[in-house]
Amino acid sequence: MESKPFVNGSEPRRKTYAITWQSVAAVASYATHRYHHLDQFLVAWKEKRLVRRLLRKIRAESHTLLDIPTGYGRFTPLFLENGFDLLSCDLNLYALLYQRQQYPQLGRAVVASVFALPFRDRHFDVVFNFRLIQHFKTSAERQALLQEIQRVTRRFAIVSVYLPSIFHRLSQILGGRPRRMTMVTPADWEAEVQANGLRVVQACWVWHFLHAQKIFLLELAGGK
Repeated sequence: MESKPFVNGSEPRRKTYAITWQSVAAVASYATHRYHHLDQFLVAWKEKRLVRRLLRKIRAESHTLLDIPTGYGRFTPLFLENGFDLLSCDLNLYALLYQRQQYPQLGRAVVASVFALPFRDRHFDVVFNFRLIQHFKTSAERQALLQEIQRVTRRFAIVSVYLPSIFHRLSQILGGRPRRMTMVTPADWEAEVQANGLRVVQACWVWHFLHAQKIFLLELAGGK
């Protein structure tokens, strides 16, 4: 899929972006209501706490950061707080336009697919990829994403993955919520990371035993 950058709020010449949201108002509504319930609020709070800790760990060695998919910019304040030169990227144009409204000081954003990033090799110190991999059904899709991350990062990546959790699944069943994410076994995930030239530096459960999501700090296998 072709991806075109936009500058100063102008649209790409070809509308190749996703239609998850079809207006800036739809993004704003999602941002307001997504983590409204107590359980989701607590998960979001813990996610930010862990991400902040990882960013502080690497910020002295890192300057540029690619956030893909940026969504409505939930983690943007953390990136700015830690002094990163941020480039926001998403397949949905309206997500980026909403973020531009919230953070007008950000000068760059790009509409692009995670499978075909329009950046040269080793372009960023850090690639941030959060709450996306669980939507991929196959190892081939996950590895295609990891390959692109490995290609464009100079050093680090922060990635979230859903691993099997009995309690997480039980809470979904009791709450009457369908399973919308794909779980990957720890062994498969470790093999996929290694196969794509990356290694695990640190891993943090969001809520161990209670939630299936785990956040990984990855590094190029040839890094320091």
